[in-house]
Amino acid sequence: MAQDDNPIPKSVPLHQQAGKYFHTLHTQDLSNLYQQCYKQFDETINQLVDSPSPSTSNIDKPIADLTNIYKLLSTHEAESNSFHNDIQNLKTTFKIQSDSCPQIDLSTWDKYRTGEITAPQLSELYLNMPGSEPSAAVNSTATLKILKVLPYIWNDPTCVIPDLQNPADEDDLQIEGGKIELTCPITCKPYETPLISKKCNHVFDKDGIQNYLQGYTTRDCPQAACSQVVSMRDFVRDPIMELRCRIARIKDSQEQDKRNNQAIDVL
Repeated sequence: MAQDDNPIPKSVPLHQQAGKYFHTLHTQDLSNLYQQCYKQFDETINQLVDSPSPSTSNIDKPIADLTNIYKLLSTHEAESNSFHNDIQNLKTTFKIQSDSCPQIDLSTWDKYRTGEITAPQLSELYLNMPGSEPSAAVNSTATLKILKVLPYIWNDPTCVIPDLQNPADEDDLQIEGGKIELTCPITCKPYETPLISKKCNHVFDKDGIQNYLQGYTTRDCPQAACSQVVSMRDFVRDPIMELRCRIARIKDSQEQDKRNNQAIDVL
């Protein structure tokens, strides 16, 4: 069939009255689904920690499996977010190109039909969409740290883990010597609500640091030899210290039960 015999144009610009329908084209929002999955991971970790008499030998395998699945979920979330952004950019590009074309009417119909004037095709733009590099999922960092350090902290809640904020090699975590105190340096009591400074990574109990900063906008960090000036805005929840204290309490309870059973056996 000759080009002039084409009954309809191959493509035409987006009609003004079709704009409202065009804007309804979007990817499905999966953010709530991902959040539910992440919540399930947190609940599973809590169940592992609270399981009766867990040991390092039986916690390593489930933690390794959880870590692999969590990384896969984070990758899918990043790809989903990237695809959503790519579609938004695609729509913007199509709209700009379409708006630059003469509107379809009796005077332009034949020109579009014969190809003298062309308009962008959304399907072709989609098929040739370059696609952006998926960025790291925002939700993955904190829980991945928990999964990585849990076997070590379960073995020793006071163990020192180097450069926990930015580990040099995430796949080969090494444990340094020394001990982490599980008591607040201000209150000298076990942590109840540990908060960590975003400036210097020093940890204090919420009541302790609030009392220390009461009446001050900013004040020197209470940790000895620290040169940072801090305010309450600099402190956030410390899930790692929470985990240390939680496991320490579980181990203390297990030791107490063991001593009680030994005493009963003696009697």
